[in-house]
Amino acid sequence: QAAEADPPRPSPSKDYYVNLCMKAVNQCVGRAIRHINDYAAILLLDGRYVEQTAVSSRLSNWIGKSLRPSRNFGACQGSLVRFFKSIPSSPMNA
Repeated sequence: QAAEADPPRPSPSKDYYVNLCMKAVNQCVGRAIRHINDYAAILLLDGRYVEQTAVSSRLSNWIGKSLRPSRNFGACQGSLVRFFKSIPSSPMNA
């Protein structure tokens, strides 16, 4: 029986830089939302955040659960408008 090959592992230097970058992404997202009544739209415009990759797996769990992938920017914009209109205190409802 032939043993299955292990998937290739990223080089330690690449892994280091991915970790460093993802730490910054997680911190930036966290700074945008500081309070239960805060609302923010953070657009992660890279397919690696949606696909199950080394990048997406390093997003904080609460961020990963909140991702809403869109096929294009128009769909994304429509989702944002609907989201902010659904918030009673939103300036979009004034």
